Amino acid sequence: MAGYVAAVQMECITGEIRENSTHIIRLLEQMKQKQPEVVLAVFPEMALYGYEKLEEISTRTSPSEIEENLKEIASVCQAQRLNAVVGAPYFGKTGLENALYFLNIQGVVQHVYSKMHLIETEKNVFVPGKSYGICQTPFGKIGFLICWDSAFPETGRTYAGAGVRLLAVSAAWENPYERQWELAVCGRSFDNDISVAASNCIGKSGGLRLAGQSMITDCLGNILAEKTDGREGFITADLDQMLTKEKRRGFGSQIEELKDEGEIKEDIRVFIGWKEGRK
Repeated sequence: MAGYVAAVQMECITGEIRENSTHIIRLLEQMKQKQPEVVLAVFPEMALYGYEKLEEISTRTSPSEIEENLKEIASVCQAQRLNAVVGAPYFGKTGLENALYFLNIQGVVQHVYSKMHLIETEKNVFVPGKSYGICQTPFGKIGFLICWDSAFPETGRTYAGAGVRLLAVSAAWENPYERQWELAVCGRSFDNDISVAASNCIGKSGGLRLAGQSMITDCLGNILAEKTDGREGFITADLDQMLTKEKRRGFGSQIEELKDEGEIKEDIRVFIGWKEGRK
C-alpha cells in the first residue's frame, strides 16, 4: 500500500484534555496539508493527558471526557483519511491503565493497548497491561509498545513471530538517556526484521526533561527519519521503503533462522480488536 507513516513529536499540557485534543487535531490537519500521503500518524505516550502528575488523572479527567475527545480525533482521522495512534489513560475494570488507542480511517477506536512494563513511578498509578496488542490494517499488522516496553527484547520477538510488519512505539523517554532510547528502538527493529515508527514527547515533566528524538526505522534498524532538534513537529517515511525486505537479502534474518529452528511457535496469540473485557 502506498503512503507515508508519521511520528509526531509534541509537548502536552498536563491535565488539559481538551487543549491537548485540539492540538492533536491541529497537528493532524497540518500534517495532511504538508504531506497528503500520510496514512498513519503515531503520537507520544499519554499525549491526551500529559506525562506529569499522573496520580491526579482520576481527579483531573474522567472516562467520558477521554472517550469524547478520542471520538472527535477519530472523526478527524476519518475526514483526513488516515489512522492515528494516540496515548491516553484507560479506565479499566481493575484500575487505571497507560494506553494507546488506534483510531482507524473509518473514524472509530479499533484497538486499545495497555503498557505492560511500568517504570517505578508509574506502578502506584497504573495497573500493567496483560496482552500484546496487534491490529490488522490495510498495510499489514501493527504492533504497539509504550516507552519502557521497547527495552525488552521479547516484546519485539513476539510481535515479529506473529507477523507484525510495523511497530508503533509511543514514549515519554527522558534525557540524558537518548542513546538508550535509540538502542531500544533500533534494536527491536534490527533484532526482529521489522520497521518502527517511534514518537517521543518533548518539554518538562516534573524534574525531568523529555528527550524527543522521534525516529522511523527500516527492517535493518537503519534510521530513515529522525527529529533531533528538540522541537515540536513530525517526521515521515515512505511505507514501501519501510516495509520492503529487499535490504535483508544477502544479510540474513534472525526471524527466518529461528523459524527454521522451530523456536518461534505458530500458536502465538494475536489480539485483534479490544482486549479481553472490551467491546
